[in-house]
Amino acid sequence: MTDATEPIVLDVLLLPAFAADDFDFAKDLPDEFELWRESYEFEESVSIPGANMPLYYTDDGIGITSTGMGKADAAATVTAILASPKIDSSEAYFVTVGVAGSPPDVGTLGSVFLADDIVDWDRKHRWSERDGEREEERKREKGKREMPLELLSYRPYDYVYHLNGELVADARRAGESVELLDSPGTEAYRNRYSQVAARKKPSVEVGTTLCGDEFWHGEAVAEQAQWLVDQYDAGTYATTEMEEMGTATALDRFGLLDRYLSVRGVVNFDRPYDGQSIRDSLHDGVQAETFDVTLENVRRVGSTIVEELRDD
Repeated sequence: MTDATEPIVLDVLLLPAFAADDFDFAKDLPDEFELWRESYEFEESVSIPGANMPLYYTDDGIGITSTGMGKADAAATVTAILASPKIDSSEAYFVTVGVAGSPPDVGTLGSVFLADDIVDWDRKHRWSERDGEREEERKREKGKREMPLELLSYRPYDYVYHLNGELVADARRAGESVELLDSPGTEAYRNRYSQVAARKKPSVEVGTTLCGDEFWHGEAVAEQAQWLVDQYDAGTYATTEMEEMGTATALDRFGLLDRYLSVRGVVNFDRPYDGQSIRDSLHDGVQAETFDVTLENVRRVGSTIVEELRDD
């Protein structure tokens, strides 16, 4: 580990959420970080106070560190790096690379999505549907349907970020040149779903990402999630994850949000297939085979985007 006297200048900073070393229990876990260590020669590292782990970097300007899982961890790590005198990231691009869930009527396993909008799932008013049962029954009688949630009434601003559309479009064009992997197990699992989008082969797409620390699951909550996205006029959510709002908030505070990309591969659907229980879908819906294929697809798309950014 180096203790450089001059700031390390970065062209691109890769931000996976987690590495296997982040977990302190013995279990065979997927690793968003390690595959990138094998892709570039990250021979040096530097410790950043406040970051989740050391920042590794190449001698030609590519850096990588895992942010930690969740919005708070991501915001803390990115803020620590941006504020550190050890790092010069003033001209860098920031690229989240990791995995996500997707609704089966929008995406499919193995696909890679670039976010154009980020919506915060957690900051809102919400109540139990049972508590609102009588009111809902009254409104249904009048032909209305309302969700048991509202936008936070005292929010200082809307909890949505619109990313740099030109940058996202350029990244998509670069990513579409990549051949994506698939696997028999992944295909077999996606074919259990009846939705057309779920049964398609992996592709590179653009869509809204919904960020929340709550790992929710199921069609009922998915309806609420889409309702929330609709309130911010952010289209249809394509992916669900836990870090982007924290990363984007930190970058926005430092005036660097227009240099941010979110590149996420789909490893699970956000609801069960017909006949499957919620618990089985939640706990058994992410297959190791699919995780491996999707992480490789993210690496292929992400590294192509990195080279495009460096050429520019």
